Amino acid sequence: MASFGSTLLVTGPESFLAQRAVARTRADALAERPDADVNEITATELEDTMLSEVVGGSLFSSDIIAVIDDVGACPAGVVDQLVEVAKNPGDDLCLILVHQGGNKGKGLIDKLKKAKVPTETVAAVKPWDLPKFVAEEARGRGVRISADAAAELVAAVGNDMRALAAGVAQLADDADGGQIDSGLIKRYFAGRAEVTSFAVADAVLAANANVAMERLRWALGTGAAPVLITSAMASAFRGMGRYLDASNSRLSGPDLARQVGVPPFKLKEYARTSRNWGAGSVASAIQLIAVGDAEVKGAATDPAFALERMVLGVLALTRR
Repeated sequence: MASFGSTLLVTGPESFLAQRAVARTRADALAERPDADVNEITATELEDTMLSEVVGGSLFSSDIIAVIDDVGACPAGVVDQLVEVAKNPGDDLCLILVHQGGNKGKGLIDKLKKAKVPTETVAAVKPWDLPKFVAEEARGRGVRISADAAAELVAAVGNDMRALAAGVAQLADDADGGQIDSGLIKRYFAGRAEVTSFAVADAVLAANANVAMERLRWALGTGAAPVLITSAMASAFRGMGRYLDASNSRLSGPDLARQVGVPPFKLKEYARTSRNWGAGSVASAIQLIAVGDAEVKGAATDPAFALERMVLGVLALTRR
């Protein structure tokens, strides 16, 4: 599809994805017509004749890429004019409209949608979908990352998509064999937060109730998403289950690590903490964690209480 003679409405609350969509569309248009002028403006500035100046040609170029941000704040007197331009952009215009979502400017957005202006929605990403976003970022850079490692990166970096994308880019540059693993993430991001979701899970595996509850409350108090804590717990106990199944197989350390699906250093942690767990207690723990995960995703009114109940329930399963 040609970039010029077209309009794109980018709408939704996720500013990082919106900026990406704008940058991609602008780059495509410049690749098509490198000499085009780029005009960027906020909708609040579109008083009087400013819209005509933004979308019209100049002395230097008849081709225009016009980016209008925050169109929800468009002055009422300009709305119909903007809709008309969006419906019928000239052959020399690439028009990009950015809306932050919500009800602000709903009348304009409804008119644009009624006019069938192409729309790209950039919805806020749920915390439990961030590891999937990390995996897609890694794939886009030609490297692999496991689901557990993606969750670990989210736990270390946080929920900011811009920071996560930058983290993947940094890790991809140093990934041996095209694989981002837990060890690489720890080398780069250990210490980013005093307590991560994985630190909570490690304390539970170690059957240290006082430390586990202290880390859980600290993690929640410093903004860790509850779903990342359940994800880390699930990852830790799935790994323990695989370790218990494979630990008597007489495999070498590297082969055992591959069998369990963890980096070699993690085997030492499992070896040290495996005395606290049996196959039955691990299976029961995974069931409790699944319940906790459902609760923090909406089944419970108090995610913090649900997490405390889950952690205490799992700790009660340890061998005495």
